[in-house]
Amino acid sequence: MNSRDAQRSSIPLKVLVSTMIILGILIIAAGVATYIVPAGSFKEVTQEGTHTRIYERIEQTPVPIWKIALAPLLSLTGKNGPKIIVLLFFILFIGGSFSIMLYSGIVPALLGKLVQRFAEKKIILLILSILVFSLMGSCLGIFEELIPMIVIFVPLALSMGWDSLTGLAIVLLSLGFGFSAATFNPFTLGTAQRLADLPLFSGLMLRLPLFVITTSLVTVFILRYVNKIKRDPTISVTYQGDQKIKKVLAPETVPGAIKNIRAVVAYIVFCFVLIIGVVIGGTVIKLVQDFAFPLIMLVFLIMGVGSGFICGAGAKNVFRFFARGLGDFAPAIIIILMAFAVGYLIEIGNVMDTILYQIAQTTRGLGKNTAALSLYFCQMLINFFVPSGSGQAALTIPILAPLGDLIGINRQIVVLAYHMGDGFSNLIWPTNPLLLIALGLARVSYKDWFKWVLPIQLVLMAVCMLFLLLAVSINYS
Repeated sequence: MNSRDAQRSSIPLKVLVSTMIILGILIIAAGVATYIVPAGSFKEVTQEGTHTRIYERIEQTPVPIWKIALAPLLSLTGKNGPKIIVLLFFILFIGGSFSIMLYSGIVPALLGKLVQRFAEKKIILLILSILVFSLMGSCLGIFEELIPMIVIFVPLALSMGWDSLTGLAIVLLSLGFGFSAATFNPFTLGTAQRLADLPLFSGLMLRLPLFVITTSLVTVFILRYVNKIKRDPTISVTYQGDQKIKKVLAPETVPGAIKNIRAVVAYIVFCFVLIIGVVIGGTVIKLVQDFAFPLIMLVFLIMGVGSGFICGAGAKNVFRFFARGLGDFAPAIIIILMAFAVGYLIEIGNVMDTILYQIAQTTRGLGKNTAALSLYFCQMLINFFVPSGSGQAALTIPILAPLGDLIGINRQIVVLAYHMGDGFSNLIWPTNPLLLIALGLARVSYKDWFKWVLPIQLVLMAVCMLFLLLAVSINYS
């Protein structure tokens, strides 16, 4: 094994172990819940010509201990099984493709040119990147499709003198919070408003200032952190791991000059145009939306393999680097399966509808302000078990929107509470597989991420509560 092999950047053991411990505890808790929480389900009925949902208790369905133990594997047989398989191939192919571009010298060479161009304008580059990702999340509803950009922005952040956490945050925080402070998000906002019988994208007068405030908070939060590690780089939680990655990114580790650098750049740009086309096409064409993940995965694979051949790495090295990437990211499969296992146990234990029914019953007896805030916190709780935004909308809005009518809360407020409760918590709940994929791509442990992102989450929680109270006071519609 040569020196470059010794420097290979794999997911640190502590990242894997700490995340597995947290998810293991949650799997056990979900399994125990199937013994304690009464089983129940909602069924569709027609009363006086209108469709409604009625809750009914069903026979208790506790999950056997052996199923709890094997839940990560058994989750592949649940309703999310196909989605899980696509996600697993997604992270493996992204990791393999990026490995080709990294170890063949393409990424170090391109980053070197980018750093030279923005050497005196680093902060401008950072702010513009945050704004672009926030707008794409807020206006187009793009989130998971651009998670692979983390593998580009982490080395870019390191080359700019920042750390892996900064590169991760530029993409993940900006996309996630922009997605949550939706202006025209067609997937979660559009789905929820349609289910609540509201005009599509109505209520912009309150969501637009929420987006501005959210994006401003993210920008200030990241800028403050960048200034702190600039004064003392050792306070970075990823400092030790970043030193190893920097050695791989160093120009002297690249064997020889890259051939046809302009052709490589043109090819990569073309591939990114294809990816953007898939993302935008998914907002208007249902078929493209359904196959967006596999298509993006395929384009990344073609980009990695093709750029490796164009730069002159040779077939042997291209496939060797790709295999190395598969090995580097294979451990992430474990934590993704464990994350899905929590929701799988709740699903087969038939306790999710009972939780939702109890929420509806409790909220019914509260005042308007308290009820609105309760809906927000309850959506955060449900998001722990159902991280899919559109899936959560289909589950909760048909029940909570009519409940809002009964307690005097405008349906627009119910949708707002849903959207804020669903979105922002996606970046903190360990049961969200996309969060774990993002952390794996950046080699950041869940524990370190949680500690780092908690302050801005608390601030945004306060902002959301204030917006909900304002919405109630003006009868937001």
